[in-house]
Amino acid sequence: MKKITLLLVIIFVFLFSTTSWGEWELGSESVTDGKMYYDKDRVRKNGKYIYFWLLHDYGRPSLDGTLSVTTYTQLDCSILRYKDLKRQSYKNSMGEGEKTSVYTPLDEWRYTKPDSDGEYLYKKVCEEHQ
Repeated sequence: MKKITLLLVIIFVFLFSTTSWGEWELGSESVTDGKMYYDKDRVRKNGKYIYFWLLHDYGRPSLDGTLSVTTYTQLDCSILRYKDLKRQSYKNSMGEGEKTSVYTPLDEWRYTKPDSDGEYLYKKVCEEHQ
């Protein structure tokens, strides 16, 4: 009887589990660039920096067939600069499906363009987590 119960538990866990990054919060939306989200459940503050996962869901596939990218980001809210610490590309939208690449960007600070989707999203994260 214990084996049957254990087997049923295992089956239900695999049947009803899905890949989940947490709860994505819409940060910005653009007709040309798609939507940008951040994982509001995994935002962490360490000293003056905020660390979080960003999801860029493209409106249409890129040249290599990528529909979405997740990026682990370090954000300095004092001057609104950021570093991409890790990037992962996916074939499907919302960070689902096969990974097309995993990339560690250069260790350099970057700044968003004024009035861009990125600037709007980073300001939102800073306001909510300062």
